Amino acid sequence: MKTWMETHGTIAAAVAIAAVLTLIFGVMAFQALLGAVDPSRLGDEFTRGALAIGSNGGASGNGGAARNASAIIAIVFGIIVIIAAFITVGLAFRRDWAREAGVVIFGLLGIVSIAASGAGLMSNPPAPSAWLGIFTGLVNLAVVAFLLAPATSRDFGSVHANRARRSF
Repeated sequence: MKTWMETHGTIAAAVAIAAVLTLIFGVMAFQALLGAVDPSRLGDEFTRGALAIGSNGGASGNGGAARNASAIIAIVFGIIVIIAAFITVGLAFRRDWAREAGVVIFGLLGIVSIAASGAGLMSNPPAPSAWLGIFTGLVNLAVVAFLLAPATSRDFGSVHANRARRSF
């Protein structure tokens, strides 16, 4: 008889990592939302960058560009957090759709994060958070690796077989 960790270890690791990533990005979305509500919470570097990108005259005088950028970040991260949380709960209950969605969503997040951070590493000077982005991308791809592991397939297969038996 296999131990619980041998049977469920890969899915447990995927759920744990996905939950931590979701929590971290949830905090980032909340901080961005607070920055959109109160631009004085935003750092000077963020505000200067937003002004350089969106210098639209009068709206930027009261922090409008920084507020808008922070609101967009909050919306994008918020949507990602909602999707990732939904998938993570589905993975915890070992739903087939969640495994497939997790491979797609966490795979895309990993690829996008690594690609964007790679561009930050190539800039002169390199972006200070580029290595963090590379690490985040690799962690997202680790979730995908756990979801694609043969042990995870067996675990999902046994759950599917048990559900089929219970339906009779």
